[in-house]
Amino acid sequence: MVTMNRNKVVIVGTGQVGATAAFAIVTHGLCNELVLIDHVAAKAAGESHDLDDGSEFQDRHVKVRMGDYADCSDADIVVITVGRKPPANSTRLAELGFTVGLVGDVVDHVMASGFDGVIVMVSNPVDVMAWYAWKRSGLPRTQVLGTGTALDTSRLKTIIGEETGLDPRNVGGFVMGEHGDSQFAAWSTVSLGGKPFAKFLADNRSRFASVSTEEIERKTRMRGNEIVAAKGGTNFGIASTVAGIVQTILWDERRIVPVSTLLDGEYGEHDVFLGVPTELRANGANEIVELELTDEEHAKLHHSAELVRSYCEGLL
Repeated sequence: MVTMNRNKVVIVGTGQVGATAAFAIVTHGLCNELVLIDHVAAKAAGESHDLDDGSEFQDRHVKVRMGDYADCSDADIVVITVGRKPPANSTRLAELGFTVGLVGDVVDHVMASGFDGVIVMVSNPVDVMAWYAWKRSGLPRTQVLGTGTALDTSRLKTIIGEETGLDPRNVGGFVMGEHGDSQFAAWSTVSLGGKPFAKFLADNRSRFASVSTEEIERKTRMRGNEIVAAKGGTNFGIASTVAGIVQTILWDERRIVPVSTLLDGEYGEHDVFLGVPTELRANGANEIVELELTDEEHAKLHHSAELVRSYCEGLL
């Protein structure tokens, strides 16, 4: 099980996302040892040397090295980022056929090492891949999770900050469901400075007459696609998200994060991974926070669940 001593993290896949996640983990000094694995060993070696060479100027030394799957045997967390850069105008779900073979092979090798820590799935479509990794690994549900709608929630808060001119850290609330086109902002949960966001807008109509929740939600949903169109991929936002999740687990912070986790009766759903507010602690994803959603929000969550579940059919 997780050793709770901030010891060892393994990242499988050292592409743009994996390498940037490694950088975020190192710069925050989150663990003692970070091991990078890639099917191109030279890439993992180059990234590990490059990261380790800057240790003189980090607040805390994290030993970074290239490794292999045997290193997973005593790892606290294995982060899986394998995949390929999606083609232009593609969707996360469109990458399913390519990614499932890669993820299945990685999970098999990780489990063959004797691994008994927490798998953090990043590969897209992340909800489907997290479910697949849970089924294939045989690990308890707490020990397999995906990044879910954690990044989407951060994007929502950032965009609200842009629209209002206020620090996005003043915003509470969640984006829920699939990390994809069927995600939705649970507006009944969103607040600004402790005030329900709808009430905040109503009380400040003269200042924020042009602010639209529909437009904020559209921008949140499209943000990733716009970044891909502008620079060819997303890496900084998801890397910060991965680092935050890794810190929360390794440091047993018991923070509530909208990760992709197994629903087993919560919100009336079963056998599906979706992004929902979940308590993270040293052994992974624990209690799901069941929010009092509106009927419309419940319907959107069920739609998202049906879509993700349909993509899981036939994978095993």
